[in-house]
Amino acid sequence: MLNMNTITRKFKIGAAIINDPAPQADIDEVQRILTQQFPMLRHTRLYIEDGVLNESATEIVYDFPLIPVKTKG
Repeated sequence: MLNMNTITRKFKIGAAIINDPAPQADIDEVQRILTQQFPMLRHTRLYIEDGVLNESATEIVYDFPLIPVKTKG
């Protein structure tokens, strides 16, 4: 008997870990969806190769690279 487990996607934004809002969508569409709640994602790019599989091989985590906050002065 073949046991197929699905790998779920999660997205790390800073310290927050977000469950995949659209599991059937591609990475670009998910970024558009998450940009509505996290506007700082508009200035970053995520690639399918950026995902890291966890130790138990049950989920893949994508870490959004955030631009550092700059202050004047």
